[in-house]
Amino acid sequence: MERIFRRAAAADLEQFLKIIDERIAWMDEHGIRQWNVTGYKRAFPREYYERALADGDLWALCGADGALLAAACLFEEDRHWDDGVPALYAHNLASALDLKDAGRDFLRHAAALASSLGKEKLRLDSAEDNEPLARWYESQGYRAVGIVRDGPYRGTLREKSDLPGRPLPVNLLLFDGFEMLDAFGSLDVIRRLPDAQVSCVSAAGGLVKSCQGLEVQTVPASEADKSGLLLLPGGMGTRTLVNDAAFLALLKQFAERSVYCLSVCTGSALLAKCGVLDGHRATSNKRAFDWAASCGAGVFWQRHARWVRDGKFYTSSGVSAGIDMALGFAADRLGREAAQEIATSIEYLWNDDPGRDPFGANA
Repeated sequence: MERIFRRAAAADLEQFLKIIDERIAWMDEHGIRQWNVTGYKRAFPREYYERALADGDLWALCGADGALLAAACLFEEDRHWDDGVPALYAHNLASALDLKDAGRDFLRHAAALASSLGKEKLRLDSAEDNEPLARWYESQGYRAVGIVRDGPYRGTLREKSDLPGRPLPVNLLLFDGFEMLDAFGSLDVIRRLPDAQVSCVSAAGGLVKSCQGLEVQTVPASEADKSGLLLLPGGMGTRTLVNDAAFLALLKQFAERSVYCLSVCTGSALLAKCGVLDGHRATSNKRAFDWAASCGAGVFWQRHARWVRDGKFYTSSGVSAGIDMALGFAADRLGREAAQEIATSIEYLWNDDPGRDPFGANA
């Protein structure tokens, strides 16, 4: 469906206020304590949006028929941030209840707008007690960097640095005994993302040998820009690395600093062992599932899942599932249509449903 991102017009305001009312009613209905308990409409009355509209700060995402799908205020200043970093600030984002991806699509356009304005970051805040929303923002690349207190509202300050046109460092972390398709199947998808800058990395650098005997030249992890995306394959080498304290410490540092962290197959066992998956949902190779699960008692392991997204962490089932996961990640960043174009370009039949796991019976 064609969507149009533009400055809001006067005709959009009534639709937007209606969407906000529907969102508040939905929160009441589902027991979510957010706008419905913080005096949201008193803090942001109609006059607030009328002023934003008049100043050109209210932006809209509309369908081809003109129907409003999502809207938010986009400001170039915010009193809760005072570090002087050039940024665009998103506030009051609300999307139609029947369109699950409208909010994500709006933010994707807002990130492009921020980049076109020469901004380094897109910033926003989210309620600190809404864990599902926090995980969703993390999956979109919005890292928690502070707190905000404003009357009854308690929030987390978040920022996104991987704006369109800005480099996204992609680090494929290799080790002796890695599985080739785990690594290069998913990497071939991710390298096609705009602005991806790929490096093959290992703990010490130099040649690293796969399970199949292929040697790959790598750079030392100490030289890598760890701020972007970490991709971690599985393979038989994971069986010894789960007991390698130095590697696990390196992996923990890498994963914590990366804005996105993706693992394929038994790579999730290593993430679990170093502790970064505690409290998160994850999956792994179904033939090695019990072993992987034994590496992290604090992980909510999903036996029947092709891949799992929880916050910034994406974990896939075995081997070829990494390609499905990587396409899912591409869809989250660029939209489903762009992800399908990548799948078509590599002549791949994408399993685009993370819950459809034809090998789950093996777990």
